[in-house]
Amino acid sequence: MRFFRSSVACIVTALLAACSTTKTLVALLPEESDTSGAVNVGEGAGAVVLDAPLTIATVDTRGNIEKAPVTQEEVQRTFGEALAAQPPKPMSFTLYFSTASTDVTLESQPILEALLAEAAKRQAVEVQVTGHTDRVGTDANNDRLSLERAEAVRDMLIQRGLKSNFIRAVGRGEREPLIPTPDEQPELRNRRVEVIVR
Repeated sequence: MRFFRSSVACIVTALLAACSTTKTLVALLPEESDTSGAVNVGEGAGAVVLDAPLTIATVDTRGNIEKAPVTQEEVQRTFGEALAAQPPKPMSFTLYFSTASTDVTLESQPILEALLAEAAKRQAVEVQVTGHTDRVGTDANNDRLSLERAEAVRDMLIQRGLKSNFIRAVGRGEREPLIPTPDEQPELRNRRVEVIVR
């Protein structure tokens, strides 16, 4: 997780300025994936690059910048409240459908229940629902079917109490297959609805 958001940085800056000679504190935290980010602190010859997780740069009231390692415990002490205030991370769910149908497969039922539970426990939720088909049928029929699948999932979320203005349902037809196939070849993994809960 990269931690360098201007709103949080401003809060940290104000708190530190009130109690020490430190004007700004910037921390680079570990990403959840294996990728690594970087943050440039300052400008010109005095700039410092944070390019390793768990490093900080402190900028004093004179503009001097010092780079140092930091432990996870120190990060938690300094940024714990700000980290806890972040919204939950987006979650993705993929549901699969029977051929030419808006019925979720039996194997996807547990995923559907997990999706409904996740959406229900979030205070403010935005949901993107995208329907897809395999390459069996005409483009027009697949466009219609993919939208119907997305709308069926949207309706299930609404029935569970989610406000409809937070849900966007779209159909992509057969345009974005997970598994490329020849035309008219059935493929379960392409008959899907992808749901992102934010």
